[in-house]
Amino acid sequence: MRFSGLFSLFFFTFVSLVLTTESWSASFQLSNKLIPGSAVLIHVKGFPEGSTLKGDLDKRSFPLSADGLGIIALDMAKKEGYATVRVRIKPKKGAQETVSRKFWISPRPYKEEHITLPKKKVDLGKTDLTRANKETRAIKATYNLRRDKPGYLEQFRQPLEGRFSGVFGSRRILNGKPKRPHNGVDIAAPKGTPIVTTAPGRVVLVGKDYFFTGNTLVIHHGDGVISLYAHMDEMLVEKGEWLSKDTVIGTIGMTGRVTGPHLHWGTLVRGARVDPMMMPGIRQP
Repeated sequence: MRFSGLFSLFFFTFVSLVLTTESWSASFQLSNKLIPGSAVLIHVKGFPEGSTLKGDLDKRSFPLSADGLGIIALDMAKKEGYATVRVRIKPKKGAQETVSRKFWISPRPYKEEHITLPKKKVDLGKTDLTRANKETRAIKATYNLRRDKPGYLEQFRQPLEGRFSGVFGSRRILNGKPKRPHNGVDIAAPKGTPIVTTAPGRVVLVGKDYFFTGNTLVIHHGDGVISLYAHMDEMLVEKGEWLSKDTVIGTIGMTGRVTGPHLHWGTLVRGARVDPMMMPGIRQP
């Protein structure tokens, strides 16, 4: 009887420990393959509710929602080699767990484009240069934005249909002189064609008649995800507005430094220059 009592006590204690000790194993998935100039959604799974999540891509931090959702990107100039995605998970109780994976990144080839423009649009005088630099600083200031509602989780779509007259990453030869790579895409369409926002977001810049980019809108989709729309004719939204997906934001024009009516459309993820056609929801498998 005494042995039986001790066995019962031991068994009860063992079962109690099993029932009260939480076991978990986290992992994450990416919505697509990482390549230079691309963005993907990340989904962390298998962690205890209420955990604190912190992520980094090649030691550059990125935010994650309480549900384990976020977006990461590689800059267009990412060189061949490994990229490491790491997620640290700190539950309310218990030890921190780190989940990480290495991805081999292959180089991405880019095209070369030759463009001819009027000399006055290329070789700027002091007044035009001062103006252009001020406008460029205003645009770049929006690239530092981080916190806001994450509209990027609804994924992205093209702002209009049209002919692609300029491709992402192309090395531009302007009037015979090499310039910086093209950090967006150009979509040609008739003047007045409607343009819609590619994902929910907040209007953070309404730039009127900028020297290079003409009528320019910048929309922040949260967590440092930025889309830029340049050379527009009409701009139909105001700074500070929160826009739902597919909201008409303006029309195609040919303002600024252009040779014909088109939209220059660019995207960045926390400073990484991303091909708009490589954003989640737009990119083909």
